[in-house]
Amino acid sequence: MSKTKPFPAIHGGCFCGSTRYRLECAPLFCHACHCQDCNKHTGSVFACFTTIEAEFISSIGKTPPKITRVARPNGISRHLASCGTCGTRLWASGDITPVTADINTGTLDLPEIMEPDVHEYIESKISWVLLPEGAKTCKGPFDYREYWPKSSLKRLEAAVQRAQERRKLLAKVAQAGQETEEEKEADKTPTAQTPDEKDGVVEDDEEFEKRYLETEKALQERLEQLSLRLNENEKVQGDDLRPGVVQPAKEPETAAEGQAPAATGPEN
Repeated sequence: MSKTKPFPAIHGGCFCGSTRYRLECAPLFCHACHCQDCNKHTGSVFACFTTIEAEFISSIGKTPPKITRVARPNGISRHLASCGTCGTRLWASGDITPVTADINTGTLDLPEIMEPDVHEYIESKISWVLLPEGAKTCKGPFDYREYWPKSSLKRLEAAVQRAQERRKLLAKVAQAGQETEEEKEADKTPTAQTPDEKDGVVEDDEEFEKRYLETEKALQERLEQLSLRLNENEKVQGDDLRPGVVQPAKEPETAAEGQAPAATGPEN
């Protein structure tokens, strides 16, 4: 009994070769679009896409693809992967759901094996572009639910389910991280403090007693200095006892011993 052979990985890359990628499984669907938007977007007469689950694209080049968000004329935004060196557009998030990606078929190393399953917007096709005999076509955009094979629809459903599970897991991780930060902040929250507790620091009994004794000692030293200065002076200027404003009293003028004070009279 033979085993099923694994899908041969298909490679692709940009014009300059610095950005390379690999498809890890068979594509979901291939289609060509002949609308005028795709003509302008690609600079060619029609566009060709190979759709695959985005998770099955692996970057294998020396330069990872550059991801940018681009707005389309219809108002839908897509994330575009391109080479940051030469600017080659490689793939973009799918129109159906972000879990898929539309590879630009021309960037594959073997684009001939990805023949379009359907050509959409056939009414806009350039007249001299000839389609293969028997090619499926449709006017306007095709409905993937009608054109995709059942196996691809099941794969799409599974990819959407995996994406939802990843989002739930990320939400749980983010919530757990937020709760951890809140717990850390709660541990840092100070308890209620009295007006004497400054800067959110609560002194224990030993620290309070030490600070009290140092303050009392400093006040006692200032009081002793003030008393000494008061004793050295017989008079104090005014009633201001603040340090630095005490001035020495003037010595009283007295007469010499055994002599009467000289009489003063009008000048001659």
